[in-house]
Amino acid sequence: MRLRHFSFLCLCILFMSSFAQRRVANDDDDEADDENDVNQNNRKQQQPSINNEKSQNRISSNNIENTRRVASQNSDQQQSVNSNRALQQQRSGNQGQSSSSVMPLAKSDECQADVQRYCSKGSKQTLSNLKVLQCVDELDNAVNLISKPCQNLIYDFKYNMTHDPRFDDAAEKQCKKDIKLLEECDNINKRGSGRLVSCLYDQLPNITESSCRYFINQMQAVVFSDWRLTEYFSDACHSDVTKLSCGRLDDENNAIPHEQGAVIACLSQNYGRLDARCKKEIFRLAEVQSNDYHLDRALFYACRDDRERLCSQVSSGNGRVYRCLYDQKFNSMMSPACRKEVHRRQSLVVADVKMDAPLIRACNNEMREHKCTINSDDKDNRSSLVKLLLCLEDTMKKGNHIQDECRREMLVHRRMLMSDYELSPRIESECKNEMIKHCPSVFQQGASGSVDQRGGKMIHCLLNAARKDKSFGSQCLSVLKSLIRAVDPGSDIRSDPLLETACQSVIDTLCSRIKPGDSNVIMCLLDNLKNSRMSEDCEERLMEVAYFMARDWRLTPKLLRSCRTNLVNLCELPTDWSMSTELNDAEVGMYLGCLYQKRQQLESDCRSELKRLMHIRTQSIGLMPEIEDNCMEDLATCKNPGIKGEEMNCLQKKYNKLEEKCKNAVRNFTEITMSDPTLDFLLMKACEPMIQLFCANIESGNENYLIRCLIRHKNEQKMNFQCKVGIDHHQITSMKDEAFLSQQFRKKCGLEVNEHCKTKKTKATVIQCLADLMLADVLKQKNQIREECRDELKFELLQRSENIEFDPILAKVCHKDIRKFCADHTPGNAEILDCLKDNRNQVSPACYVKLRQREKLDVVLPENDYSLMTKCDSVIQKQCGNEKKQNILSCLRRNANQDSMPVVCRRILYHRLMILNSNANFNKGLIENCQKDIANLCGEEVIEDDDDNDDEDDILKKDDKDDDDDDDKNPNENKIVDRDMGGRVIQCLRTKYADTSVTLESQCVTELIDVIQTSKLDVKLDIKLYQSCRKELNSQCTGIEQEDCLKLLYQKSQLESDDCREQVKRIIREGRADIHVDRALAFACQADVLKYCNDIPIGSGKQLQCLLNMGNTVTTQCQNMLKQRQQLWGHISNVDGVASLTKEITKSNNSFYLISIILLILCVMFMAGCVCRPYVRYNRVRKYK
Repeated sequence: MRLRHFSFLCLCILFMSSFAQRRVANDDDDEADDENDVNQNNRKQQQPSINNEKSQNRISSNNIENTRRVASQNSDQQQSVNSNRALQQQRSGNQGQSSSSVMPLAKSDECQADVQRYCSKGSKQTLSNLKVLQCVDELDNAVNLISKPCQNLIYDFKYNMTHDPRFDDAAEKQCKKDIKLLEECDNINKRGSGRLVSCLYDQLPNITESSCRYFINQMQAVVFSDWRLTEYFSDACHSDVTKLSCGRLDDENNAIPHEQGAVIACLSQNYGRLDARCKKEIFRLAEVQSNDYHLDRALFYACRDDRERLCSQVSSGNGRVYRCLYDQKFNSMMSPACRKEVHRRQSLVVADVKMDAPLIRACNNEMREHKCTINSDDKDNRSSLVKLLLCLEDTMKKGNHIQDECRREMLVHRRMLMSDYELSPRIESECKNEMIKHCPSVFQQGASGSVDQRGGKMIHCLLNAARKDKSFGSQCLSVLKSLIRAVDPGSDIRSDPLLETACQSVIDTLCSRIKPGDSNVIMCLLDNLKNSRMSEDCEERLMEVAYFMARDWRLTPKLLRSCRTNLVNLCELPTDWSMSTELNDAEVGMYLGCLYQKRQQLESDCRSELKRLMHIRTQSIGLMPEIEDNCMEDLATCKNPGIKGEEMNCLQKKYNKLEEKCKNAVRNFTEITMSDPTLDFLLMKACEPMIQLFCANIESGNENYLIRCLIRHKNEQKMNFQCKVGIDHHQITSMKDEAFLSQQFRKKCGLEVNEHCKTKKTKATVIQCLADLMLADVLKQKNQIREECRDELKFELLQRSENIEFDPILAKVCHKDIRKFCADHTPGNAEILDCLKDNRNQVSPACYVKLRQREKLDVVLPENDYSLMTKCDSVIQKQCGNEKKQNILSCLRRNANQDSMPVVCRRILYHRLMILNSNANFNKGLIENCQKDIANLCGEEVIEDDDDNDDEDDILKKDDKDDDDDDDKNPNENKIVDRDMGGRVIQCLRTKYADTSVTLESQCVTELIDVIQTSKLDVKLDIKLYQSCRKELNSQCTGIEQEDCLKLLYQKSQLESDDCREQVKRIIREGRADIHVDRALAFACQADVLKYCNDIPIGSGKQLQCLLNMGNTVTTQCQNMLKQRQQLWGHISNVDGVASLTKEITKSNNSFYLISIILLILCVMFMAGCVCRPYVRYNRVRKYK
């Protein structure tokens, strides 16, 4: 390596020394002397104007014309000098090869003093010409520090050097192999034109010889420190330099502007106004400069201090210093001049990406393979950089490999675009009105006015405005969408510097172990969007970007990578899709919805990624465009800062009042969360600790079991209040539409729903429809509901009875009764439902009908009764564990007097038994076993059933106000024909049973004894007795056995109410008909019945008669109780009327004798009447006269 450097150095010194000839005196000494005199005078006259011009050029290009006018005052003298110098240069060039008088620049009269002052640094060793050139190039403000004669000598030296044939010879020697391989360079025949070296610069990425590459890189500092030394630049840009006043003068020749740094900087800032030829040359120069920032002289001089301050650890070459300066562009420590030059450089790269050699070199293979060559003449008005990034993004998202070096370069340019809106000309042109309207504070001073106004703030301000203002300009929105697609912050958060800065603390806390890139960090942030450690600023910036990501499936993180095959095979994703095209509204969310609908067919990776994406989307309404865009008006009523993030809950609560398009969108979303409750973000967030506490054993994939586990434990003392509220909301929402039936329910009850309940429109009406079928199956022994569906339905019915809000049909019909009777009760724990049942005889007719349906279901299928199952849970598990669910009520009744039964359970049990005993329709066994007796003995009590036939869907559509109006207009429309019909049937059967002269069916007797024994548990269970004797019970029978107390009062004739006396007589007769219904007598004679009368059938007083016949054989306790009961029976008559008297006579053994006596008495009475009739008539006539 050292040998190569040394040989090259010798070669350069040889070339330079042969061209660095001093002005030697020739035959025209007088002419030369005259020329020197003129030059000295001109220097003295022009030095102030030139220095003034240079300083003005560094401040403002607007002062160039003034300087040029000052310089033009000496144009006549300059023309003569130019002609003399041209002759001298020509002479020097012609004599270059033969002249032996060689003088290094360091020893020349023109440059010796300047070299010693600025370059030698105290060394006495003569510097080579290359070292002198490098020193002058790196010297700050060299144009004012180096004397004009020295500048002219250096300029002549470089110009003659690059146009000498031996310069081409050196290039051919070092690059011989590559020149033969490069056809365009091998065909250059004109020697000394500079074309060969220029061609080699253009083909530098394709050069393979290390010696050639080294030669070209070293020559760049010489050749491109002056644009005039390039072959075509001067001619191509001469008119533009004049037109745009970009001339930069540093010698006496006003016609030859040649300080390339300032001139190129001026032209590049106005590249949009340049002629095509000049623009081509500007871009070609910038492309070569892109490898080493030293070659961009304007940027190099402006950023020298900044480079040392901000990028001191970055070595030059391969664009590394550029990258560092790009990254530090908005650092407050960067000087304004450097920032201006960096911005200029970036603007050129955005306009023509080919100017950035590191990017093109890194992505060259991908560009060539996937045809990403950018045509600057393309009619597409997007910038060259944006088009290239979109093409490469398209390639990457389609699964093609992109090299890491290319990815890194893409990231640099993504970050560059996202940090400064002025780099995107279309944003400036299309979004000006939006910037003024929505971002005045950021726009007021312009992008170059303050560092704080840049760094991505303007772009994010526009993103936020587009997100919140639905009247945002369509053209500006299209530009922003294109920018987001090109930058794609969803794939790497580092491409958005403002987002990265805003979320850095959150990333360090929540995503510290997440590797950057590949959407990892952005997905982590979205996963933790509602985390307590998420900062407000980060969330706001994140939502601004996520708004656009959610509206373009191509930007959805990791979706294409995980689900590409499924999208093509299942969702018919076209193969020609592209990142460069705009999406229409129909495509937004289309493929994501398709994947979810076919989630069971997806590959495992795709399924898991889809679930993660769906979970993220549910965190915010802004991530669900299909809802946000369709529910703008409805969301306006849900914007409550106090409940930020709960807009979806608000929409679900007012589901039935939403506009149709919004309702459809909310229905689709809710249907998803109902089929998979883990996608309900607010619910899962509130219940996460509770899931660990109660449902940790639920395996992944059993989402329906998870929500059911939470429902079962939601009333536990340890249950989080927020979690309980979330579960209640989930259950209430599920009742509002048939589409909200869970996936498990559909699977098990789909056949029944399609066959019997297909017309039902809400889940609540579907549940009621199936419940009616199940009730009919039990009462009428049908089989319309399969067992697996019955189990599923039981769970739904059990939960429905827990909260009145889970039963919208009943809540709707009874809303006035709830306000009237149950205003102090809360909806949960079945409190309101129990309250309505307690007031069942006072509620409105319509409410009574629906309430009776619920009560019937409770007593026939008690496992669906939430109050009973929860409040009696301990007793059921202990005493009724082996009983069938339908027999739970009977089991509890048998254990009603157990000390272990909780008071609250006994209260609920008594209420259910009261309902059971008050209505024969609810008692399945009674209806089945006493059907004949009811028809024969109590037929007059039976009327047509008054079950409700209203359409529940119509009820739910009505508003509360409509219900009030209907009640006012039609007060008798829902009138119940007879609320007490069922109670009268039971009363009739009990009366017949108490009548020992009536013989009932044995199976009916068994059921009636069960009813009567149930009523003995508590006097309130005997509805008629309690209602008739309530006054006496409350005043005279408190604290003692109330039924015995009433019997004693009856025996003492202290009962005032006739109704009460009749009811007491009934229970006395029931006790005489069957010993088992008289609790006191049954207890006293229990042993005797088992011993003497166990084989005697119950009913009709047969067992009691058996005990009486045993006389003194029975126990003393039984004898005493029998005597008391005989005294009580003596106070009641067996004859209540003519009919009962006739029956008694016919049953008597002396019936013939009794009938004869009665007939004789009737005959005597008849004859007496006949005899007395004339006398009575005579008296009446006489009295009248």
